[in-house]
Amino acid sequence: MGINDLKEYFPVWYEEWLFQGLSIKKGDETKDDFLKPLFNLNKNWLKENYDKKETSWDDLHVAKAYAVYYMSINIPKLWMVLDNSTKWTPEGITTVTDYGCGPGTFLWSYLFYLRKRFPEQLQKMTTVKGVDSSPANLEIAQSLFEDLKKIKEFKHLTAEFSEGKWQDHYEQDSSDLKIFGNALVESTESMDLILETPFKNMLIIEPGTSKHFQRMRKVRDVFADKHVAIHFPCTAQSNSCPLSSDNWCHFHVNRFILPFIQRMSNIAGRKNHRHHFCSFLFSNTTPSITKGQWRLLSNTRKAKGTAIRYICNGQNVIEAVLNKKQKSDQNQDFIKAESGSVCFCPNDIANSKLTASHSFQKL
Repeated sequence: MGINDLKEYFPVWYEEWLFQGLSIKKGDETKDDFLKPLFNLNKNWLKENYDKKETSWDDLHVAKAYAVYYMSINIPKLWMVLDNSTKWTPEGITTVTDYGCGPGTFLWSYLFYLRKRFPEQLQKMTTVKGVDSSPANLEIAQSLFEDLKKIKEFKHLTAEFSEGKWQDHYEQDSSDLKIFGNALVESTESMDLILETPFKNMLIIEPGTSKHFQRMRKVRDVFADKHVAIHFPCTAQSNSCPLSSDNWCHFHVNRFILPFIQRMSNIAGRKNHRHHFCSFLFSNTTPSITKGQWRLLSNTRKAKGTAIRYICNGQNVIEAVLNKKQKSDQNQDFIKAESGSVCFCPNDIANSKLTASHSFQKL
């Protein structure tokens, strides 16, 4: 996806809607009221300027700062996952719950996704629900929802926001889609509740670190053993993740899509445009058998006339090498496609060496 395509993650009115719901105006996002709480949230921001004595901030200021910066960065993650889950559709989903919803991050992302990709399904949606332990976050989520309902496409929706831990609501919730958005990272308890409670569809989006992936891969392997369908990132079913124990499956989005995010990042000294995350998408449908679909796990690395990247089909992971002489037009997807994309290769790959006959095509 190019930068112009990435912009469709956000409606043209996104910034106006966001700032209005937060009762701020353009330019406020670069003031200390926003940046300093972010320093408090993430101590890696300009560590040399971070005063560790300043640990107390108004909860609403912190929540607004999160909504402006991190919510906007996180929204594309859901799109990236759903766009690259070739066997999954939102058909039949009318209720969605976001656990650890913050200001409503993945609720809005899902509604924006439907608006762009499945407008007919958006009209069938009835209810969005958010669970969070922060009253300030829920206050912002409610405000944003009230403004969202003023837009014709969303006026038929109802919302329920509940304060508390996700564990207190999970078992009683019968939503068609359950989303964990950076909520499990804060949970020290066992994953047994998730593993033992029936669900229809579940989307997990967590920080892109080895620690958090290893925790999630245990959930993935238990679900696979129970014949739960895995739509992302695996492209084929297997009882255990094929990655080695010292490796992890993660992807990234461009944090610089929106101008105001880039301004804030520049002030904070965050020059890297990549924002990493791990994700899994499950459903209780029967796993489908697919052959020839490979997930691109890494960006292309070029060395001595070759194009190299890790690919995985859910059963095998290999470091595939395409020689310069074999870089035909039919293999441009292998070289140029974004990390996280699915490519189709009709021929079995017996080893890491690719030939022109393998013909990678982006799905």
